[in-house]
Amino acid sequence: MKDMGSKLLLAGLLALIAAFGGAVTENVSAESSYRVVVGFEEGTSGRYRTAGEGEHLHTYDSLNAVAMKMNREQIIEMQKKPEVAWVEFDQRVSVAAERETWGYEATEPSKARSWGLTGEGVNIAVIDTGVAKDHPDLNVRGGVNTIEGSTGWADDNGHGTHVAGVLNAQPNNRGTVGIAPDADLYAVKALNKDGDGWESEIIAGIEWAFKKDVDIINLSLTTCSSSIPMKKTLEKAEEKGVLVVAASGNKTPCNGRYLPDVMYPARYDSVVGTGAVNDEFQRAAFSYGGNSLDVVAPGTGVYSTYVDAKTGVNGYEYLNGTSMAAPFVSGVFALNREAYPHYTVQQLRKEVRDRAKDLGPKGKDKDFGHGLVQAPVNPFKDVSSGRWYYEPVRKLYVDGTVTGFRNATFRPDGKISRQDVVTMLGRTLNLEEKDSNTGFPDVQENSYSAGYISAAVEKGFINGFPDGTFAPRKNITRGDMAVMLDRAFQFPEAGRSYFSDVNGRYYTEAINAAAKAGVLSGYRDGTYQPSEPVSRAELAKALYESKEYSSR
Repeated sequence: MKDMGSKLLLAGLLALIAAFGGAVTENVSAESSYRVVVGFEEGTSGRYRTAGEGEHLHTYDSLNAVAMKMNREQIIEMQKKPEVAWVEFDQRVSVAAERETWGYEATEPSKARSWGLTGEGVNIAVIDTGVAKDHPDLNVRGGVNTIEGSTGWADDNGHGTHVAGVLNAQPNNRGTVGIAPDADLYAVKALNKDGDGWESEIIAGIEWAFKKDVDIINLSLTTCSSSIPMKKTLEKAEEKGVLVVAASGNKTPCNGRYLPDVMYPARYDSVVGTGAVNDEFQRAAFSYGGNSLDVVAPGTGVYSTYVDAKTGVNGYEYLNGTSMAAPFVSGVFALNREAYPHYTVQQLRKEVRDRAKDLGPKGKDKDFGHGLVQAPVNPFKDVSSGRWYYEPVRKLYVDGTVTGFRNATFRPDGKISRQDVVTMLGRTLNLEEKDSNTGFPDVQENSYSAGYISAAVEKGFINGFPDGTFAPRKNITRGDMAVMLDRAFQFPEAGRSYFSDVNGRYYTEAINAAAKAGVLSGYRDGTYQPSEPVSRAELAKALYESKEYSSR
């Protein structure tokens, strides 16, 4: 049975309008036209509408709902239909900025950048006033305009361009640089030249972003009240694996009173509510806080890309606001999405929450949430600076030679198989992957290593065992690693023995040559222990040293 309590009743119409914080300012009259969002029961098409029921504005496939303009009588009739689950008034939303860069240093993206983390491969939608299409410091992949009667997604306010720059300004020696400059940015113009808009047009922008398979949506905008369609849309985003970041709101009163918590949509559980701090890491005077605040980010004196609304001239500007804080958080999420591609939305939120720099009272609080957002340090939880293998692993990760595991570890002490060694060697040498039919009966053609094994065999870097197999999953020994490296990098002959336990074997010359080249080393007792398995950290260091040697 349908829940009649979820539908708007005429008797509550005026009260609901008041509760929506000025969402509709006209008196409710038979002649006036109102923007509403109509949700339909499951199994009923969201495109359901008939002549005379009002003007259709948007269709939301993921909600099974439509946005329409209707008069009072049409609303009453719509409520009576058995197909209708709920009807809500559309709300006005507005940007969360105040006119008026240190922020990049505060969130520390440079550490992530040293690991090559720049947001590459991550799609971000900025739903705002649009973005300047021809700003020399921005690279926008595309956009859409969801405002009724309007076309083109160019920014006629400046706010959206500023938000976009915090996220995505290019490292081109001009202006500024964004937190995630290599992310793919999409502009959704859903707010007008005054920075205002309708919630229904925001929802339309979110649905468009779904179709673009975005990973992150930035909402630097606010409204005073909750609504069913927006809440459901944002829950749908979470289900789809899309992270949504929203500004907590600047402290302006709603219906003459200040809210006890952050504004909407930041208050929804499915959204990362973001407040602002100043350059002394104090809560910005204008920033809304509360129990729903998740994190904070720089929000005062933020220097970013801008377009002058009157002249259309591109440039840069300092702005204040929780609107400016939100894209810092979206950018940090983009770096985390790149670093941990297998993480769920919940795991990414936990990662950002756990890494936040605690401010104020210990633990989560109403002023700072979990703290000041921080960029990831590196993609591996078990590779710490100061370890002997840190720099080799970092260099090889940046080069695309090594990867980790789905749980964001590298497992430096873990043993490594013969097929993994060949794969890493192939990436290091940029070998062209050959026919996946390797000729070895124990190497499947659909194996990730097959192409590299074929290429390495062709180059003479590797061979199999006397029985014709390759034993791809067998852990490689220190002796066999030396042979592969010597064949691949062609170290000069050593002319002498460096270790007491490698004489007279097939790997002797290779080990000594690699030792002379400074690629391999032994143990304090003078041995090399060629039969011992190789760890992932040892291979990383050996590959790194081999590359360094070959580049001299």
